[in-house]
Amino acid sequence: MTLRSAHFMPQSDQRLGNKYLLLERLGDGSHGWVWRAERLADGEIVAVKIPKELSRDDRALAEGRELLGIAGHPNLIRIFDMGRVPPEREWYAIEMEYFPSESLAQKLEQRSHHFGLTFERLFGIYRQVLDAVAYLAALDPPVSHGDLKPHNILVGQGDQVKVTDFGSSALPEEIYLRTRENGGTVLYAAPEFSDCTSRKGDFGDLLRGDIYSLGVLLYQLGTGRLPHDTQAQVRRHAPFPKPREITQAIAPALEQVILRCLRRLPAQRYGTIAALRRDFDAAVIAQRAFVPAAPPPAHGGPALDWSSAVLRAFERGDYDAAARLAGAEHQRSGDSAALLMQLNALFRDRRWQRLMDLLERHGAVAMEPGADGAAVRLLAIKAALRLARYDYAARLLTLARELDEPTLEHGLCEASLAGLQAYYAGARALLEALNRSHPRTPEVLLRLIQVCEQQRDYAAAAGYLRAALRRLPEDPALNARRDRYRALGAW
Repeated sequence: MTLRSAHFMPQSDQRLGNKYLLLERLGDGSHGWVWRAERLADGEIVAVKIPKELSRDDRALAEGRELLGIAGHPNLIRIFDMGRVPPEREWYAIEMEYFPSESLAQKLEQRSHHFGLTFERLFGIYRQVLDAVAYLAALDPPVSHGDLKPHNILVGQGDQVKVTDFGSSALPEEIYLRTRENGGTVLYAAPEFSDCTSRKGDFGDLLRGDIYSLGVLLYQLGTGRLPHDTQAQVRRHAPFPKPREITQAIAPALEQVILRCLRRLPAQRYGTIAALRRDFDAAVIAQRAFVPAAPPPAHGGPALDWSSAVLRAFERGDYDAAARLAGAEHQRSGDSAALLMQLNALFRDRRWQRLMDLLERHGAVAMEPGADGAAVRLLAIKAALRLARYDYAARLLTLARELDEPTLEHGLCEASLAGLQAYYAGARALLEALNRSHPRTPEVLLRLIQVCEQQRDYAAAAGYLRAALRRLPEDPALNARRDRYRALGAW
């Protein structure tokens, strides 16, 4: 039987279009299914990830597109193909290497069943994860994984490790990043990337976020628990026990490596995987001499707080509940992080007027320096643009230029403000500057196409469309635009 509509639930022994025969469901997460499947063209066994939110734009569904066509690495799951499955093109599929395995998360739950009885075995797994992250960082352009946690680390026969799930992977300043909505994920996130908004920054910023996650992972392997239990604790970098306060089996040298990875300020962490690897290898030698290999203690259950409930609401897409829960916490405690989560939930729920009304009562937050103020400002600017409150958006953009580090998103908002006010020459100049500083960024190219069309400069629009199609060759909207340009004789 062939699956002909995205309204049907995938089942075993069914065909997905004319490309795959689904054999066995390997996983069923909040955002997608993973199946062991036969590729019909050649009979090869592959893993196929099928997102559940198929109505979303293809760009939002394309996980790990930066790794398409990249030569394989022994510690990374290869990505072979992605896109809408013909002939109906209703289903979206990400075709990956099939690797018989269990996740490290599953393995760690089996510590009482002969897994992880020694640090040595865990260190061998961790070293392979470092190799995978180092390989991504050495690509041209470099890639950040963005979601390093035991659930995304597969362990196969002989403790062969492969890192997978590139839903948050990013080129520097990539705008189409998946958001951190999953509670389990956010507990491995760096504080600066823990607020349910997209990761952004240059590659150094993104890599130091990965290094923080590697520190959380090493903390867990050594102690059996996580440094933080809730998103609120992660975001404020609440004090947590040092590893040797949990177990004396950890050598001081290993503790120092973990704590350096977990510094709140990114600049104080390791700046490269090579530097982390060098100190880790030295710490392993010290660990062997320090004490006989001993099992890390089992991980107890986390202590939950208000942010845990908010994240669960984000996870199931109930943004109304997320806004109410975060709003109640902000009213109770005045925590600016709770206000930020409430505003973020309202934005995702497209309740922009409610967001602006809330800012009128708590507008001082949008004027404050610091990370929370910067995040609130950006949400307020985006909401104001959608409500055509251009003067308000302009004032906040001026304030952002004074208080915040410039980002791609700020530049896109400035260009949007100019375009929405029909100042197309100014919008185009801003976007062309962004295209020079952030080459090959789809969001910039798409807006350049639009503004060139407004100016009736179809030759320039066609040039930017060609550049966009090189990044997103399967994008249906871009291909439809190309067909329209052909009809107009502009292609």
